[in-house]
Amino acid sequence: MASSFGSPVFFPPKPITTILTPTERVLKESLTAPEFRDVHLHAFTRRTILVDGGSRIDHPLPILAVGSILKDTEYFSKLLTSGFAESSACLASEIRQSASDGEYDYESDSDLDEFEEVGGTPNPPGSSSSSPRSLSATSLSEKLKGRGTSIGPAETNGETSMPFGGQRGPQHILLPSVAFRTLRACVFYLYTNKVNFLPLRSGGTSGRQLALLTADKVAPPCSPKSMYRLAEIYGITKLQDLAYDAIVARLTLTNVVEEAFSRFFARYDRLREHAVSVLSQNFSDSRVQSALPDALDKVLLGMAPHAGPLLHSLLGVRMATVPMPVLYSPGPPVADLGGDGPEPACGSPAVEAPMPTRKKKKQATIPRHPMHPF
Repeated sequence: MASSFGSPVFFPPKPITTILTPTERVLKESLTAPEFRDVHLHAFTRRTILVDGGSRIDHPLPILAVGSILKDTEYFSKLLTSGFAESSACLASEIRQSASDGEYDYESDSDLDEFEEVGGTPNPPGSSSSSPRSLSATSLSEKLKGRGTSIGPAETNGETSMPFGGQRGPQHILLPSVAFRTLRACVFYLYTNKVNFLPLRSGGTSGRQLALLTADKVAPPCSPKSMYRLAEIYGITKLQDLAYDAIVARLTLTNVVEEAFSRFFARYDRLREHAVSVLSQNFSDSRVQSALPDALDKVLLGMAPHAGPLLHSLLGVRMATVPMPVLYSPGPPVADLGGDGPEPACGSPAVEAPMPTRKKKKQATIPRHPMHPF
């Protein structure tokens, strides 16, 4: 474009304002940062059944994450900025290796693998009962809310360990109240907005095992119930809604009674009321009727005290929807006034009057002739 004096005028190009996706930001950071996965989130992978009948949650594994992406979520932003000093470095060996069952408030978490202790196997090294350096930075109540335990600088012979050529290493955080499988799926969702939910365990094990074996080319799988719980703790509403939709989509008339009477459904009003709706609409179905006696027996024996609100809601819906039978009440006695009688009273059944009987006329006898032969 030329000006009035004949010299050309050039306009600067518009700046590129395309916002990078979380995945693109990860790739961008990987180009320059020596260790761009600067946060290692540790979570337990299994529940070990002890010889004495007790249990513990153990065998933590790390999830290598990018702190700048995690900070887009309010929960992780607070955890990473106030949970520990950003300049600290540590060794992964400082992460404790087990937690008591009381620290993990979801006893039926299907994202934890089951492991049975054989013989007198001692506690793993670094567990809370055997290691003097096990973590106790957070209280039990904080752990039950999903708060993490951060590690301070790791000391080796009185010196702070600084891996990666003099630079401080990644920061390690133990999240003791969520399963590794659930946490990994959550971090992947924060990167890509993609999530992959497994079938419910109440629907059978074959479909779940197949999904785990064929998950190498899809998003990391996890239980929708475990993710619903995690998303509520972390305040990720959209992810919680996705988990809710997956749970209700996996309810069938075969497993709805088991799920409705479970501790998990008892914890969340939204899920419990949905189960009540399904049960009330299909109450007479044979699959529901065959499963109800066992569930009710557990309630009567005190094995399911958490099911009280469910029964209260279910009975309330049933009483509101089932029509009440009309009780029969005979009308007041009426005096016989003759004639055809009065009309029957309102509310009393009409009685059909008996047909009048006619008297047979007596036929006239003809006198016999005296000479008649009979």
